[in-house]
Amino acid sequence: MKHCIICLQELDLFKGLAQNQIMDLCHCTQKKKFSKGNYLFRQGEKTSTICLIKSGKLKLTQTTVDGHETILDICGPGEVLGELSLYQDQPEHSSAIAMEEVCVCSFSKLQFEALIKQDPTFAMRIIGYLGQKRYETMLKSGKETGLTVKERLLRLFYRFAEQYGRKTSTSTLIDLKITQQELADLIGCSRVMAIQALKELKAANIIDREERYYVLKNDPCISTHTFN
Repeated sequence: MKHCIICLQELDLFKGLAQNQIMDLCHCTQKKKFSKGNYLFRQGEKTSTICLIKSGKLKLTQTTVDGHETILDICGPGEVLGELSLYQDQPEHSSAIAMEEVCVCSFSKLQFEALIKQDPTFAMRIIGYLGQKRYETMLKSGKETGLTVKERLLRLFYRFAEQYGRKTSTSTLIDLKITQQELADLIGCSRVMAIQALKELKAANIIDREERYYVLKNDPCISTHTFN
């Protein structure tokens, strides 16, 4: 229980809640595990559950009417999914698929509504949290306007290194198994263009591979501020 409380209190969505409110949420939490390839939810489904990712990674995908699948994002430990169900009764606009074994804690929409009735300030916290997520999404989209494929790919690797990186003295191993096609989908280009960008980054000694993982080299000549 102590570990659950610490996890919840570390999330922006739950900061400021009283200890008894956190305890109530923890008691009602359902823990679920999903094997690689299984769906947390599917595009078009209506969900009434909010999920906190405890371990593992999921990819959010969107499928067009002609069957083309696009990867919107990759989510890992500490991130929250399904929060849109808090204020709209709409089908999911994407699917969440486990990229490896995933463990989540789930909360029902009714639990959040009960918490809002106990503490109306929690509603404002939810509105602020959702607004911040939307702002970050818009900011990320705006920053990528006009960037080359190589620049978008390098920006993606920096983000992955921050989220899933394991640092060594000379590099950062990105603890994420991801295909070339998935990289291409995430930056909005063809697989051929992504492969060419990868070759250029490897030739420049910026990116490398160790087994099935990408490695971001430490290079004092590269400023991460260029990509912020």
